[in-house]
Amino acid sequence: MIFQSLTNVVTGQITYAVRDTEIEGQKISEGDILGLAEGKIKAVTKDVKETLLDLIKEIVDDDSEYVTLYYGEDVTEDDAEAIAEELEEKYPDIEFSVNYGGQSLYYYIISVE
Repeated sequence: MIFQSLTNVVTGQITYAVRDTEIEGQKISEGDILGLAEGKIKAVTKDVKETLLDLIKEIVDDDSEYVTLYYGEDVTEDDAEAIAEELEEKYPDIEFSVNYGGQSLYYYIISVE
């Protein structure tokens, strides 16, 4: 039973590009903010919040009920809470929670259930 539940979890990450590159025809510059999920780049912008919002749009669906944002060491609790509040308004049928993850390479790790 628990294994069936795990297949319903989608994980995303918000990080940054360490070098210029091109992946699947998409040009990425060093310092770009990347939204990753399912082993693929789903969003690229110059802004952490914008990338997070774009990634959430890509990974939530009609079956999504819970989203947990684990914010990293370079994100303040206030910023993480503010984004969660904005997401709650945009997605009223989904419950959002915020936890400090403390990770160094990822601004956010996102769990969608």
